[in-house]
Amino acid sequence: MIRIFDISVSLYNGMLSFPGDPAPDIKRVLQTPKDPGNVSLLTMGSHTGTHVDPPLHFIHNGLPLDQIPLDHLYGKAEVLDLTSVEEGISADDLRRARPKENILLFRTKNSGLWRYTDFHKDFVYLDESGARWIVENRIKTIAIDYLSIGKFEDGHTVHRILLGAGVTVVEGVNLSEISPGTYTFACLPLKIKDGDGAPARAILIKE
Repeated sequence: MIRIFDISVSLYNGMLSFPGDPAPDIKRVLQTPKDPGNVSLLTMGSHTGTHVDPPLHFIHNGLPLDQIPLDHLYGKAEVLDLTSVEEGISADDLRRARPKENILLFRTKNSGLWRYTDFHKDFVYLDESGARWIVENRIKTIAIDYLSIGKFEDGHTVHRILLGAGVTVVEGVNLSEISPGTYTFACLPLKIKDGDGAPARAILIKE
């Protein structure tokens, strides 16, 4: 039996957004029965909700969104139980988790924060030692269950370590209903030419 889990967050007006990023503004511009069909105008930042960070997000002349290798967005993946981590996920935390796949999803206590509409600055993040471990172990893709892989006050450094090495980062997944283990991962962002990021629909498949 195949089970499919949606790990994306829904996009809607008033949803949780990273401070300083453009919040989504979704307006119905054509509406039945007055109009023949329903059409909406969507305005939002490129890093809204569940989204993908390509190297171009922080690296000058880095690989843009539409050129991310597709095997970074689909394949065998491992959900790691990191719910015991209180602040930064370190290299030691990742070594103890002993991951076997090169697409990793971090299930942390962050997944409990999706029930709030206000932003929490004290989310669990990947620290610099963890980012270097990811690069050294040739991990292709990592995903975290909040809106940034890096610390709120200074997430730029971790982003640059990862993206500078060609690691694809997926932020804003919801793993609250997901058990640790191995899955097939699929995450397809909007294909924006030369994009620095884009919202995505992400799923896990368990056979």
